Amino acid sequence: MKKFLCAVLLFAAAYQTHLFAQAPVDLFDPFYDDLSIWEGSGLINDAPSIRPYPLQEIERLLQIVIEKGDAGQRRKAAEYQARFFQRAFHVGGKTEFNFASRGSKKQFFITPFGTLNYSVMKFLTISAYLSVNVMNTLDNETLLPAYSYSQKDIADDAGNIGKLKILPAFNTSATFGTAEYYFTAGLGRTSYGPFHDSGIFISRDAFHAGHFILAVNKKKWAYNQVLLLLSATNDYKTGIGPQKFIASHSIDIRPLSWLSFSIIDTMSYGGRFEPMYLIPFSAFFLGQSVYHFPDNSLIGLSATIKPVKGLRFDSAFYVDDLGLNEVLKFTDARFRIAGEFGVSYTMPNTHWFSFVDLNYTLVMPYMYTHVDDHNQNKPNYQNYTHHGAPLGTNLDPNSDRIYLKLKFRPLYGFDIDISDTFIRHANTTESIADIGMIKDYLERNYTTDGSVFNHPTITSRDGANGSTVWKNHAFLYATPFMQQKTIQYINQLAFDVSCHLPIVKSGGYMLFKLGYVFETNINPGVRNNVYLPSDTSKGWANKSIADIGEAEIRKEAARQLENWRANAKGKQFNHYIRLSAEVAY
Repeated sequence: MKKFLCAVLLFAAAYQTHLFAQAPVDLFDPFYDDLSIWEGSGLINDAPSIRPYPLQEIERLLQIVIEKGDAGQRRKAAEYQARFFQRAFHVGGKTEFNFASRGSKKQFFITPFGTLNYSVMKFLTISAYLSVNVMNTLDNETLLPAYSYSQKDIADDAGNIGKLKILPAFNTSATFGTAEYYFTAGLGRTSYGPFHDSGIFISRDAFHAGHFILAVNKKKWAYNQVLLLLSATNDYKTGIGPQKFIASHSIDIRPLSWLSFSIIDTMSYGGRFEPMYLIPFSAFFLGQSVYHFPDNSLIGLSATIKPVKGLRFDSAFYVDDLGLNEVLKFTDARFRIAGEFGVSYTMPNTHWFSFVDLNYTLVMPYMYTHVDDHNQNKPNYQNYTHHGAPLGTNLDPNSDRIYLKLKFRPLYGFDIDISDTFIRHANTTESIADIGMIKDYLERNYTTDGSVFNHPTITSRDGANGSTVWKNHAFLYATPFMQQKTIQYINQLAFDVSCHLPIVKSGGYMLFKLGYVFETNINPGVRNNVYLPSDTSKGWANKSIADIGEAEIRKEAARQLENWRANAKGKQFNHYIRLSAEVAY
C-alpha cells in the first residue's frame, strides 16, 4: 500500500513549497518537523530557542531519541543520523510545479543541487547547500496564498535565457564549539521559538540573511544571541540596500522538565554598525541610552507548560511600543504588541495520529512599523522588516489569526497534514480622523495600505509656505484593534500529502509531495492605500489648514475613503496546487 501511494505521488511530481536541503542551513528540512513532534511528546525538552542548529547539536538531539525513543522514533532518528553523518556530500535534483487559479498562474522549477555536512575537526563543522534553479517565474503574490511569503532563497537577477530564468540559491554555515557551547556564522534563515512557524519574534518565513549565533545550552538554562545582517528598503518597499541589523539575545529558564520561560531583548537599527549590541547579558534599551535612544528596542516574553505527557501550552508576547504611563493610570493607551498562544497534543509514542495543534496570533495596530526618517525614499532601518517583507509573523499590523493543524502518519514515511487558517485584517488608516494627518496623507505620498510599512508618525506642514513643521502620531493614546468598518476575512483550508523515504546505501532520501489550498478572501482590497495625492490636493503642501479650509480637506478625504471602501469590497475564491519530487543520493 505504501509503495502504491508513493508511486502515485511520484507520478504526480509531488508538492513543494520550500527547498529541502539539510537542517544546519535549512529550516524547512523534514528533520525540524520530526523535532517538533519529539518536543511535543516530551522526548526532548532542552533544544535551543534559536534555529537552525549546527551538526553538533543535531547529533546530540538524535542521540537522545535513539536512546529514549520507541522503535519508530529510533528508526526515524537513525535515518537522519545516516543522512547528516554517514556521507559528507549529497547530490540530487528536484522538479516542482505550482498552479494558482488567481490569474491562472503556472510555475515550474527544475533544480539540481548539492549539499555538504562535514566535520573538519572535533569542534569545527561546516554545512552548505547550492542549487541552480531553472524556472519560468519567481514566486509572487499571485502564486501564493494570502499572507504567505516565498520559502525560496533566490534573489532576482538578470539570469534569463529566453523566457526562462536560471538563478542560483546558496546557504552555508560554519560552527565552532560543542553542543553545549557553540558559535555559528552563516547565511540562511533563522527562527526563534516556541513558535517556529511564522512566530512573532523571528520567523523562518523571512528571506535568508547573514547571521552570527552564540548559544550556551545548559540543562536548566540557556543563553542565545544572534546578529542578523538584513537588507533595508524604503517605505515603498524599494531600494534594497545594506547596513540594517537586528541584534537579539535571550535567556531561557527551565526549572522543571515540564516548565520553561524566556525573555528576549531585541534592537533594530542601521546606517552604522553598533558594537554596543554585541555585549552579552546586557540590556539593549539601557545600552542605547548612551546615545540618547537612537534605535528601536523591542522586548519579548515566552513560556511553555507541559502538564502531562504530550500536552503542551505555549505563549509569547512581543512589545514594540507601550503607553506605560496611560496603562498605569488605567486610561486608554497605545499597545504596539504582538502575541501568540497555542495548545497542542502530540502522541507520546509512534502512532498513526501524530498531533493536533491550535494557536491564535494577534498583531496590534502599528506593531513592527517604527520609522527613523520621514523622507519616505530613504531606507527605514527601524521597522521590523528584511528584504521588503516582515521579519516576524507574516501578518500585517491590526490582524489576528486562528490556526488549526492535524498530522497523520498512517504508514511509516507517509504523512497527511490537514490545516485550516482563519485571518482577519483591517487597515488602521481607515480610522484616522486627525485633520493634520489627513492633510499630510493627501498632499504627500505616504504609505497608507495598513502594512508594516504604514507607520503611525508623519511630519506635518501647516504654516505659510510650509514654514511650520511638527510631528503627528496616530493613536498615541489609543489602540483601535479591529475597530474599523471594513475588515478583510480570509479562510485557507489546506491538505498536504508527503512520502519521505530513505536511500539506505547513501544516506540520501526521496521526497514526494502533493498539496492543495482552497482560499476564501473577502474584501481583499483592504490592503490597498486609503489616501493618495490627487489633482485636488496638488499644492496643499505650501498651504495651511486655514488657507485650504478644513471642510475642503475633509471633503477630498471622504471622497477617497468612499472609493477605497468600494474597491476594498469583494470576494475571491482561489485554488493553489503544489507538486514536487526530490531525490538526493
